[in-house]
Amino acid sequence: MLFVLSLALIFFLTAASEMSISSITPINGLIEGFYWSASNAVNGEYDFFTKRQRDQLIASMNYEINYYFHCPQDREDDQFTMKLWNAQKTADWSDTVSKASNVSIVIGLRPRWIGTVQNSLESIRLKLTQLASIGIRYYILCWDDTPGAGTIAQMTLQKDLIDALVRQVTNIELIGIIPAYYARSQISDATNIAWANQLSILNQIPSHIRFFVTGATIVPSSIRISDIPSLVNRQFIFFDNWIAVDSNSKVTMTWPPNRDPAIYKANQSVSGSVLNLAYPPERIIHQIYALKQRINNRYSNISSYLAAEF
Repeated sequence: MLFVLSLALIFFLTAASEMSISSITPINGLIEGFYWSASNAVNGEYDFFTKRQRDQLIASMNYEINYYFHCPQDREDDQFTMKLWNAQKTADWSDTVSKASNVSIVIGLRPRWIGTVQNSLESIRLKLTQLASIGIRYYILCWDDTPGAGTIAQMTLQKDLIDALVRQVTNIELIGIIPAYYARSQISDATNIAWANQLSILNQIPSHIRFFVTGATIVPSSIRISDIPSLVNRQFIFFDNWIAVDSNSKVTMTWPPNRDPAIYKANQSVSGSVLNLAYPPERIIHQIYALKQRINNRYSNISSYLAAEF
């Protein structure tokens, strides 16, 4: 009997360690979540990435850029990130996940305004059950650009919701959140101390959950370790909006300035950095190339010729 219990304990610990992402593992990736309207179409393309575009992007990634975040912005009249996928979309994502051997796919959900924790918990749990059934292991919760999400009342409900999800859902892991205050410039008293105070309620959630932040501004000209707020026992991921332009007349051709190499290496306060993609994806291949070089401290390789070859 003791032998059986020991085996069960080993299995449980092994499964838990496989699910959880170590604090010393860098999380460097891409975020797909910024879409254009039909009025900004390029060659007739707009809205979401196609499955083929997404699969090609994921296939170009490897252990250096190792996470792909699918975090679409809800439409104003349609909270579609919380809706269950139909049979075709489920099959499509199952195929994408099965082929992403070197990349972890993370889905971003947008709970929006929380009326009651129980109602939000039930809707999220249904969605997570579906995601886990096709092999998705990780998710994040996104409150960026959500009206009212930064109030004390809403952040308290967010904290309670997160605590409930961590306790009750164990087959898929919550690895991060994008808080309403994800940039220092969103705080009237724009200091790191004031920013930390705004996040203090959310800092009560389990310590392994990362906070996604952009730094001093939503589209920062520089990103350094010192740009993050000081919170005890909390790791951050830099949410780099450098190329997330919102018009077909804007194409970011220069390289992002002043990215501290330390933001790509997991340490006590930072887990890594994720690049928010522009649309359509062929416009950002050169920036994905540059991200790979920055992660590996090969800044001298960042040139137009080498990027063109990539």
